[in-house]
Amino acid sequence: MYPWKRPVGWWLRNPRYLLFQLREVGGFVSGLFALLLLYMLVQYHAGPEAYAGFFAMLASPLMLVVVAVLFGFVLVHAFTWFFLLGKAQPVRFTKKPLRPGTVFAINVVLWVLVSGAVLFIVFGGL
Repeated sequence: MYPWKRPVGWWLRNPRYLLFQLREVGGFVSGLFALLLLYMLVQYHAGPEAYAGFFAMLASPLMLVVVAVLFGFVLVHAFTWFFLLGKAQPVRFTKKPLRPGTVFAINVVLWVLVSGAVLFIVFGGL
């Protein structure tokens, strides 16, 4: 008579479902991390005192833990997305699509290069 309902937390028992949920939460947390970085830029433009105050706030033990957790979620989101991309959207340069591991490696290399370029521009370049 009544449809079967899954028990609460059913996805916690399967590591694949758990990783999927962590990736989904990681997308939201990535947005929070981006807002934190944007706020850092706002404080930078507000002057040296505001910028130093922002970093003093980040140096507190609680904020170090919060930033570490946020960054961990961002890494989980990015790496699982890169793994998924090779399977969900095959890249074709030849008749056969590239292997998912190759697509993952290309994405990681591009991520490192773009991150390096951003760091160069923000902290010491152009």
